[in-house]
Amino acid sequence: MNKFTFKYSPLIWVLLSAVALLFAAAVATNVYDLIAFFGSDKPRFILSLIMAIFSAVLLTLTVAAAVYSKYVIKGNFLYFRFGLLFTKTDIKNIFQLTEFKAQNKLVMYFKNEKYSVAVIDEKYYNDFYEALKKVNPEITYTVQSAEE
Repeated sequence: MNKFTFKYSPLIWVLLSAVALLFAAAVATNVYDLIAFFGSDKPRFILSLIMAIFSAVLLTLTVAAAVYSKYVIKGNFLYFRFGLLFTKTDIKNIFQLTEFKAQNKLVMYFKNEKYSVAVIDEKYYNDFYEALKKVNPEITYTVQSAEE
């Protein structure tokens, strides 16, 4: 099983941090309201409970996306894990990887005419390709230089 972690840009780290702080503040505020309105204002208490649970779930998803996002090659499948959520793709459906030098991007092309950008560190592009090629030897790797 091969694992390739996401390489987020600094802007994405700032946004994930801001969203996590926002949801943490929402959880704290709603828990405070839960305590303040306990027994006195039932509708406000229920609303605060619902909002606290909702905010806690979103906080969990945000933190999980920040610390547990990766591509996992296991068996014949490529798992795209984004925190607690994941998708599963049959590696036999990938026919080409293209590295775009000008944009520092690696794009996976699928047989159903769709594509996906692999968000991994540039130094692992070849390792990622080799791991996929072990499962599907028909995958080709192309490089598009900045001049093209």
